[in-house]
Amino acid sequence: MRSVLVRSAAVFVLGLAVLGAILFYASTVDGRPPAVAAIRLTQHATGEPATALTTTSIEVDFSEVVLADSAQDAFRIEPATDGSFSWSGSTLTFSPAERLPLQTDFAVRIGPGVVDEAGNRMERASEPFTFTTVGQPTVVGSSPQEGAADVQLDASIELEFSTLMDTASVEGAIEIAPAVAYDVSWSGELLTITPRVPLAEATQYVLRVGVSARDQAGVTLERSHRLIFRTVRSDLEADRLMPAHDIEAVAVRTPIAVVFDRDLDPASVTDELLTIEPQVAGTLEAIPLPGAAGIEEPGVRVLQFRPSGALEPNTTYQVTLAGGLSAADGTRLSGEIAWSFTTGAPLDTLSNQIVFVSDRAGIANVWAMNPDGTGQRQVSAELSAVSDFAVAPDGRSLVVADGAVLVELRADGSDRRLLTESGRFEYDPAYSPNSTMLAFGRADAETGAGLGLWTRRPLGGDQQRIELPAELRPGTSPSPSASDDPAALLRAPRFSPDGAALAFVDSAGRVAVLELPAARLTSAAFGAVSVPVWLPDSTGLLVAGLPDRAAPPPAEPGPLPRLDAGAIGLAADDLDDVRVVRLDRGASQVDIAAYPAGAARVAVDPDGRRAIVVTGDDLPDAGGLLSVTSAAGNAALRVLRDGGPAVVDVAAGPAAGEFLVVRTADGATTDLPAGIWRVEAASGRGEPLLLDGRLPRWLP
Repeated sequence: MRSVLVRSAAVFVLGLAVLGAILFYASTVDGRPPAVAAIRLTQHATGEPATALTTTSIEVDFSEVVLADSAQDAFRIEPATDGSFSWSGSTLTFSPAERLPLQTDFAVRIGPGVVDEAGNRMERASEPFTFTTVGQPTVVGSSPQEGAADVQLDASIELEFSTLMDTASVEGAIEIAPAVAYDVSWSGELLTITPRVPLAEATQYVLRVGVSARDQAGVTLERSHRLIFRTVRSDLEADRLMPAHDIEAVAVRTPIAVVFDRDLDPASVTDELLTIEPQVAGTLEAIPLPGAAGIEEPGVRVLQFRPSGALEPNTTYQVTLAGGLSAADGTRLSGEIAWSFTTGAPLDTLSNQIVFVSDRAGIANVWAMNPDGTGQRQVSAELSAVSDFAVAPDGRSLVVADGAVLVELRADGSDRRLLTESGRFEYDPAYSPNSTMLAFGRADAETGAGLGLWTRRPLGGDQQRIELPAELRPGTSPSPSASDDPAALLRAPRFSPDGAALAFVDSAGRVAVLELPAARLTSAAFGAVSVPVWLPDSTGLLVAGLPDRAAPPPAEPGPLPRLDAGAIGLAADDLDDVRVVRLDRGASQVDIAAYPAGAARVAVDPDGRRAIVVTGDDLPDAGGLLSVTSAAGNAALRVLRDGGPAVVDVAAGPAAGEFLVVRTADGATTDLPAGIWRVEAASGRGEPLLLDGRLPRWLP
């Protein structure tokens, strides 16, 4: 009997222990509400868990298994996104119904109300998980770097992308010219292209990756990528001659120069190296390229002979550079370089001339010709390529610009003077209608920060800053900090025909008109991508740009390209959105003109007719078709219906109904010549004047 009682007691105690364990478990586990353990992306950029690919899903880990409907009801994503849910144990996966938009901020949280299987309810919302979707992929680095001129013949080419790419699409989008057989390999975002045989010596290679290249989410490149480099040479060699061989009508005040492929040893330069027939007195020395050219190609790479006076007009000169010149790396010019050129007759004035830019003499400079295309002759002779210029309305002087410095000279090339001081960039020159004032923009050369708009009297006159309202005024420090208002970078000043106002744009594309002398300023928000073009009666101006967004800023501090839709590198999609607008004098809002979208360039004749270049995706160099309006500015009708090359620029002539256009033969299937054409608005027909040249201006 006693043993039975003992066993019963033991069973009772054991039962109490089991019941206690059950009650303990229920009180410590089942009574706790569920919680969010983690929220994460299923597809993100390498090493960036909060940067989402556009095809990502979103996973939510709960602390335990929960009721699906309660969790799905509590799921929140902002901006709101349609999608579907799936489960794996305690992990909820939300898959968007469509790709997420590019470069968009999202926030995900789980609200209160999630219930576990025991009925416990989550009372508080989770902390938000924020992420940003990627932008379009880009090439962020390369080896060799763009413009490298000393690439070894056995070198591989490396391209680093901003994200993991779809390797097959990238490889299919690669083009190399001259053609090279190669193998490819990948390491994450890094693509290595290994030529199967050594590269050719002293050869320029161009590698392109087209926009058909996609990332892992299928998003195409933001823009096509181009890499240009040159392989090494065994000997010192010339890159270009100035003037070029066999060129006629060269400016009588030209320097005679050879630009080499590497730095020179100045100690190896002697007067006996260069021979000129007929003989010319002057100075021979090794110098750096000036201005923007020197910034882009630093080093002492130029052997220059500067004549002590003007060369004889209409004279052929024979130039011989003997071998023996040494480079800084010890290589030598192994043989002589011989070439010839013929000078032209200088002009006292550029009146009744068409003035344009051509690189036919080796480096882009200003040339002039008669209105029928005859009498072509060189005007400026700079060693840094001219990218913009202004001619005084009286035709007696001009200023040339390369994006970094301004150089002033008379029409005959005499009295040349460098206007820009060290440490500054000066750009966008424009004369007043009476030729007594030159306006231009200025920036700090080191930081790229704007230093406002300035004026100076022609031919060595004093300079003066134009005083502007505080929101557009640059700092007084010669080296403004990066925190200064970017609106201080002011572009493209243009005097009104009556000389009483000055139009300009800022770095965001805002268009402004300043009544002179500095009495009142009005401005309008707009993404301008062209210089302002005044109407002949000075009541307003036209400008091309992007109505709904700011103009793209300069990529980095450096020489500034001419303000033009093509020169600043707008993408094809952006070019399609460019519109011509009108800003009336004194107005604070632009009016979108009833001209086609894609109107990237505009010119106005003395009667008020507008000539408009409309761009197209299938046309080269941001080129397109030409339309001309009536004198009232209405009813734009297409001209130049000859099926010829695309139009890339337009300028008005001094007479009503006459225009100059620049056409390009790139990609054209016609036998018609490209170059500069003269166009009559009334007939819609054009006449070619010359086969090269750009930026034409026709002076009365």
